[in-house]
Amino acid sequence: MPKSPGPGLARPPVKSERRIWKRFPIYTEVWCQPKTKGAEEKLPALVLNISRGGLKLVSAHKLDAGTLFRIGKANNGDRSTAALSARVVHVAPENGNMWSMGCAFTPKLDEDRLQEWIALADKEP
Repeated sequence: MPKSPGPGLARPPVKSERRIWKRFPIYTEVWCQPKTKGAEEKLPALVLNISRGGLKLVSAHKLDAGTLFRIGKANNGDRSTAALSARVVHVAPENGNMWSMGCAFTPKLDEDRLQEWIALADKEP
């Protein structure tokens, strides 16, 4: 009868990729505006990755799971991008009193809008 490997030799379970859309790493400053009655403040955040289905935000401002918000490019200058709509799906604490938020676009982005956001991030100084 074969022996099973010791605890140090066992492989960890492989985590399957469940994402539908390919994610693109970007690092771009944005503003977020929660869609709550009377909320007009635009909160600063960073986008760390983006896909047709959503994005990952990091901010000092926590948006709770389920929060609907608008997101736009900060310091857009003469370049024009319309604000996008998204919903926070999950929230996790990060180092330095920051929050990581996984967000889903409502509706999903088409390929042109996705490429527009990626191109804008590439042009940042």
